[in-house]
Amino acid sequence: MMRLAAANDAINTPRFMTIEELTTIENLNNAFLKTSKISHWKESTQRYKANLLMNNISLQEELRSGAYKTSPTTKFTICERGKLRNIEAPAMRDRVVQKVLCEKILMPQLTKYLIYDNYASLKDRGVAFARKRIDIFLRHFKEGYVLQIDIKSYFPSIDHEVLKRMLHNKIHEPPEIMNLIDYIVDTASETSKGLNLGSEAPQIFAIFYLSRLDNYIKTVKRVKYYGRYMDDMIIFSESKQELKELLEDIKRELKEIKLEINEKKTHITKLSHGFTFLQIKYNINHGKVIKRPTRAKITRERRRLKKYKNILTDEDAQNAYKSWRNSLAKDCKQSKRSIHNMDRLFDSLFTPKEKEKSSRKRFCNIQIEPIFEF
Repeated sequence: MMRLAAANDAINTPRFMTIEELTTIENLNNAFLKTSKISHWKESTQRYKANLLMNNISLQEELRSGAYKTSPTTKFTICERGKLRNIEAPAMRDRVVQKVLCEKILMPQLTKYLIYDNYASLKDRGVAFARKRIDIFLRHFKEGYVLQIDIKSYFPSIDHEVLKRMLHNKIHEPPEIMNLIDYIVDTASETSKGLNLGSEAPQIFAIFYLSRLDNYIKTVKRVKYYGRYMDDMIIFSESKQELKELLEDIKRELKEIKLEINEKKTHITKLSHGFTFLQIKYNINHGKVIKRPTRAKITRERRRLKKYKNILTDEDAQNAYKSWRNSLAKDCKQSKRSIHNMDRLFDSLFTPKEKEKSSRKRFCNIQIEPIFEF
């Protein structure tokens, strides 16, 4: 009996990973290979790769001795969805550390606490998955209301102490690894609040930070038609009063983690009036769902194509455009006119005149499926 009890205890005891197991040269090398896939052409990546073994040995010694310190980040600004965002790109050695930490510790241990309808930055999720789920939700509503919630300055407002407390409640690793996680959190901004954009670990932290709210909405309030893409939340209901009461409950829950909603971007809309989510405009007319791209989405792609003319070959530009075009044709069956207009722009920029006619015919061969009815 004692042997059986000991065996059961051994089976049920969680398997912790030591800092030595986490920071093997094999793990660090694999982390570099995965991290460098999208930046293999950069000088910093090539410089690190030229002396990969010695760089990772040095990094391994720092991590195991507790002497690891992050390097200065590269700061720049991008315009995403019409909004200026300040990006802080970490050095390659710091990206390697974050990659191995995310793959071996953070993702395996945190994703099991995330709801199914958490869409951003997760494997097999993303924008396409989110739009598919919205389509499924809408099949259950001939009429009703939608509540859309946006968090005010989400990334800059995430409190480090609250985040670390949440991480320690879910992750139970040796002190060396927990100290490394705390250090990544503390160095994610220059103050005690906020996470920088451009790093992998802060993306995971930001996804996880609202998991308590997600589970409150899904489990405690029993809301079935709810989804979240980072800090953009969407809820469907047949009752406007129910959504108003739920919004007040959400505000109280957010206050517990030191966040507040963006009043200008938070609203309840009747489904028949239409709504916009992830750059797609949804309209419901007599039981039919009509989806079209937003004007900003089309304008941004037109500007991108004009930039491609100067920086990409015709083949690379065509591949990039095909990806955008196929995604739009799949998501918005009623966007045939927008796609045809964009095809003409692409032809004028990249297709030789003698091939323009045949190319347009190839591009414009869109199969528009009938919109679903309820």
